Parts: sequence; C-alpha cells; structure tokens
Amino acid sequence: MGIMVNPGAWNSIFAVPSCVADEHLKKANGQQLKVLLFVMRHNNENIDVEAVAAGTGMSGADVKDAMQYWVEVGLLSNDGNFKETKNVNTGTEKLLELPDVVPTYDQVAARTLESPELRFLFNEAQMRLGKTIGYADQAKLLMIHDCYGLPVEVILTIIEYSVSEGKVSMKYIEKVAKDWAEKEVNTLEAADEYIKQIHSEKKLWNEFKSMFSVDTPNYTDKRMSYVIRWRKEWKQSPELIYYAYEQTVNATNKFSFEYMNKILENWYNSGIKSPADAIKASKEYKEQKKVAVSSTATQATSYDSSKYIEKAKGPIVYKRREQNG
Repeated sequence: MGIMVNPGAWNSIFAVPSCVADEHLKKANGQQLKVLLFVMRHNNENIDVEAVAAGTGMSGADVKDAMQYWVEVGLLSNDGNFKETKNVNTGTEKLLELPDVVPTYDQVAARTLESPELRFLFNEAQMRLGKTIGYADQAKLLMIHDCYGLPVEVILTIIEYSVSEGKVSMKYIEKVAKDWAEKEVNTLEAADEYIKQIHSEKKLWNEFKSMFSVDTPNYTDKRMSYVIRWRKEWKQSPELIYYAYEQTVNATNKFSFEYMNKILENWYNSGIKSPADAIKASKEYKEQKKVAVSSTATQATSYDSSKYIEKAKGPIVYKRREQNG
C-alpha cells in the first residue's frame, strides 16, 4: 500500500492552490513552503511577521525573505497589513548574510523565465560589470533581490557604485546590498541621497587625514563617526581638531580618538572655537588655580598667626601643677 492521508486528518482542512504542488514544489525551498502554509491556514486573519515567525519557528528576517518569493510569483499579495518587524533601537532590521545554499541552476532558469525584471537585471548587470555573469553570479543577484527585498533598479545602482569604487566582485556587491537594505536604501531616490552622503563623508575623511604627516589614521566606521561629530555637529575647525591631537599626544604619547573626543567635547561645551581660544582658556584656568592655591595658603597662615597674636596680648596665666595625694 502506498502513502495515504490518515482519514482522521480530514476533520479540519484549508485550501491550497494546485499550482503550489504542480509548479512550485521544485522551485520553492522549505522555509518558503512553511510560510505559505501558515498564511494559507490563517488566510482571513490580520497576521504580521512576528505571528508567522512564531507559528513557523523561523526568524523575522527569514519570514520576510520567504514571503518575497510568493509575492513575486503572484500567489500572495501584501495589502499593507503585513508589517515588517523593526529593531526598536535603530529603526532598521539587522539582516543576516546570504546563506551558502544558493538556488539551483533550474530554479534560477525558471525564475528568469517567469520574471522579465530578472532578465533585465542579469542583462544590465553584465553590461555594467563589463563581463558575462554565469549561474553563480545570477544566483547571488537573485538572492539579493529575494532575501534583501531590493528592487532591480537599486541593485543596478549598487553595481554602478561598486564599479565606480573599482570593486566588481560579487562578494563586495553582496556586502553593499546588505548595508543598503539594513539602512532601508530601497528606492532610486534614497540610493542617490545615500551615495551623495557617502561621497561627502569620504571627502570629510580625506580632509581630516591630510592634516597628518605622521600617525596617519586608518579609516574605521567608529573613527569616521568622531570626525562627523567634530566637523558637522560641533562645527569645529581642522586647526582646532589638530590642536586637540597635539594635546592628546602630549598627554598620552599616542593617537587616541577617544581622548581627542573628550578634549573637543569640553571645548565645544566651553564655546572654544580656535587654538587661540583654547590656549587663552588654559592660561586663565592655570592663573585661577594659582590664585586659589595662594589664597588658601594665605588664609591658613593668617588664621595661625592671629591665634598667637591674641594669645600674646593677654596676661600670662600660670597654672599650678596639682599634686597628688
């Protein structure tokens, strides 16, 4: 006897379109099928990413990725009630790296036949990269599109940006795509603004770096955040920043962004805007400290002297030593 459905299981059923079994069993992966079955079972309910994740045992990011497949093939639609889960602290969802398991050659070919957009993406990617892209690169672009939810035009913009940076490996394109997706750079307008921001920050870093003939700092995101704060938020001049660097090296014998930041924050709060202001404030502080120390010493001396003077003015008092017994 072959495999049969237990008759008792038919007591409660829900409908699944025939095309799921006829067309998509070979194309869809396990997570995509799990999401579909959950949504079909709760078809008339207002569900969100968290509900699907709880019902399937998947992460919110995986639910979103799997849902994209069914929306793209037209089996499901998002009426606006299916909300994405956001990170409470940053407003963006931290995405995972693309999985090592990529779509099969047949899956990529099938998706390409189904979607004119994907055909356009693969053709344009070849032109902009200046080389033929094979199955492996097509699979990666497909995963960027499906897993990160980036539209074709944004992916092509990422490719153009990567080419302008002289980095045309698919690994680099994947890294940029993940960064943009996390920051919700998912429209052409947002992409243009973000590229302008990148160029502005790069110019700012190069300007900062050019101040140093020795101890030239290497770029990191954290260091860049300090430079942005000093130059854009606190409006501090390159001359003042370099003077803070000199004070840092004199005090610590090393280049420390954290120590520089403490100095510049103190100057910002004190309204100091130039090295001359800083030098003047330092002199005034030393003078005030010197006066305060001198005043404290004078008060102590005066107090001690007055006691002896008062004592000398009065009559001499002789105290008789008492005898025991």
